[in-house]
Amino acid sequence: MKEFNSYLNDWDYSSLKKLIQEKGEYQTYQKKDFFILQNETSHFIGWVESGVFQYTYIDEEGMEHIVGYAFQDEFVCDYSSLMRGTLSLVNIQAITDCTVCILSRHDIINYWEMNYDTQQYGRLAAESLFEMIYKQLLDSYCTPEIRYLKLMKRCPNLKEVIPLKSIASYLGVTPETVSHIRKKILFNQKS
Repeated sequence: MKEFNSYLNDWDYSSLKKLIQEKGEYQTYQKKDFFILQNETSHFIGWVESGVFQYTYIDEEGMEHIVGYAFQDEFVCDYSSLMRGTLSLVNIQAITDCTVCILSRHDIINYWEMNYDTQQYGRLAAESLFEMIYKQLLDSYCTPEIRYLKLMKRCPNLKEVIPLKSIASYLGVTPETVSHIRKKILFNQKS
């Protein structure tokens, strides 16, 4: 699912993956276990060996909004909380059984501060994450149909991994809206 989290396409993360796998420790998360809870401080970055995590934000009215995913062969963490030592703005929860190799905040910061190359590597990681989130912000100004089409073009297999209601939440629309969009697309393909 590397198409979903586009930051992975922007830089060679193999040395960070190697660091996590060599210095980190493996943990398993059962479906519904939390990697981090909203309003707690993140202390770990993880490399997802298997499984899927869902990022959710609980707003002031108690409504849950899906804001992201981490799939196999991707990183999992609230990067801002991890790097700045602030409270996490999201929950990160396993939606399948997962195996993750985790590395402490202390170890990742020490790695970034080793030398100029690793500092630059950390900067590139932050810039790539920023660009991905910036594009998501700009996409929020498009119609739901355009957002859905962009998402399906980028991640054609997503609907086989993630339920319709979760895709709808990620897009900021109702499941009925996604159903209408899908019907419209099928109708246009038949015409």
